[in-house]
Amino acid sequence: MKVLIIDPVGGISGDMLLGSLVHLGCPVGYLEGVFALLGIGPFQVHAEADSISGISCVKMKFDVPDSHETRTYASIRDEILPRLPETIRLKAHEIFQALAEAEASVHGGPSDEVHFHEVGAMDSILDVAGISAALDWLRIERIYARPVPLGCGQVDSLHGRIPVPAPATVKLLTGLKVRFTPMEAELTTPTGAAVLKALAQGADPPGDLVMQGVGYGCGTKRFENWPNLCRSILCEAVQGREDRHGYLVEADIDDMTAEDVEAALGRITDAGALDVSVTPRIMKRGRPGVGIKAICDQATLPEVMKAIFLHTTTIGVRYHAIERAVLARRQYTIATRYGEVGIKEVTTPDGRVRSKPEYRDLYGISCASGIPLSDLRAEVERVMAGGNRRGRDE
Repeated sequence: MKVLIIDPVGGISGDMLLGSLVHLGCPVGYLEGVFALLGIGPFQVHAEADSISGISCVKMKFDVPDSHETRTYASIRDEILPRLPETIRLKAHEIFQALAEAEASVHGGPSDEVHFHEVGAMDSILDVAGISAALDWLRIERIYARPVPLGCGQVDSLHGRIPVPAPATVKLLTGLKVRFTPMEAELTTPTGAAVLKALAQGADPPGDLVMQGVGYGCGTKRFENWPNLCRSILCEAVQGREDRHGYLVEADIDDMTAEDVEAALGRITDAGALDVSVTPRIMKRGRPGVGIKAICDQATLPEVMKAIFLHTTTIGVRYHAIERAVLARRQYTIATRYGEVGIKEVTTPDGRVRSKPEYRDLYGISCASGIPLSDLRAEVERVMAGGNRRGRDE
């Protein structure tokens, strides 16, 4: 699995991130072919070799005509993005949607109808389309982002003088890890923040990675004692190792009904938990309560914690990294006279194979037909003994 770690060393903007992806290996000619599909212009693309603090990097620049034209998010979504290949369009849409919703939250009104320079500007459209295309060319499957540096001070905008970081940037970075710095400059732009908000799974990548390459992109500004660089690190997740690492998330609760606990378990599972359990607890003052434990991987940790906070009454959770031992396993489907049933199969350390029918399939057939579960299990054993499997292994 291809993993990209975005490390905004000195900041992140659309052109800085795109420059790092070009430096990492994405051909400029490929990007120009994608840009030609957008139907906007005229413009020229420049990818210039540069150096900051002795580090080679790429500075991306678009020569576009001066214009005060603005576009709505709706026009970009409905008229420009559909011209892109599907895999690129989906990424670009997520980025623009995050940016549009943040701007709408700051300025008021529906996101479809808000006119604002950051999305309407041609160079921002090229930045987002180029980043989406480069990620697709590099075949990135998962993205992580290191803490984002924030500048301070003020900057001019079409709406007047605004604080740094810009209000839209602050909105986009909510929930992400940031670093406060004394630099009086806009180190992180709304476009750069929107990419992280839309595409990054978190700040902490898996523990077992093989580094394959690194690219650096720079901005046009130069600061004393501050490398204005954005770094992209390309890695490969070690096959089979990621499943061994995960997180245990726990919460103790003494003010929920049994029915509400049952509902919460379903929501936590839907959020991506690999396993959820409930144990009885004796809480303070002798109150009876329950302890909820959920196991999840790193990618789903934020969503699992969010589900616990939303669907239980707890005001705090504990979580820590764990290692798991996982048996080699596969899933397939068999055809019985009552319908298809999924089978989970694992191989034990001594080489024995252990199989189990999917309970939800048996339960669904039982409810629909009235056949007892015991009879359905007997039918599954009969079919498996005859080797009658249908469909592909999953």
